[in-house]
Amino acid sequence: MNQHPPSQMQIRSPMQDWLAFQSDDEKGKYLLHFHEQHIGNPMIGSIHGGVTASLVEMCAEHMISVELEHQADVKLISSSLDYLRISKDTDVHARARIVRIGRRMAFVDVWCWQDDENIPIARGTCTLRISNQRDKS
Repeated sequence: MNQHPPSQMQIRSPMQDWLAFQSDDEKGKYLLHFHEQHIGNPMIGSIHGGVTASLVEMCAEHMISVELEHQADVKLISSSLDYLRISKDTDVHARARIVRIGRRMAFVDVWCWQDDENIPIARGTCTLRISNQRDKS
């Protein structure tokens, strides 16, 4: 089921498969394909907030892992999410931006939208721990 180039998605998790999460060809851009299982409120057809939060966290972890060329273990320490508007039953796009990478910690901002990148549905900030950095040689 992995249809992504090895440079983009090194290791797929069951959660990534369930969410239908994938990275885009453009660095820092991600896509969550909508599935009925993502619905949180069937009355209005909006995506569950936990699905959006998981997308934000996975984007941040993947972005740092790619930046470090998969030469370190990256784990989420904390995340903060702001839900800016109601989502719809359609795909969600996300863009991750590295704020700072240190030797042991990294900070990433992630913005999510559906139809228009200028109309975000959520934004998140993640703090990640970097450990077991391996030599690139």
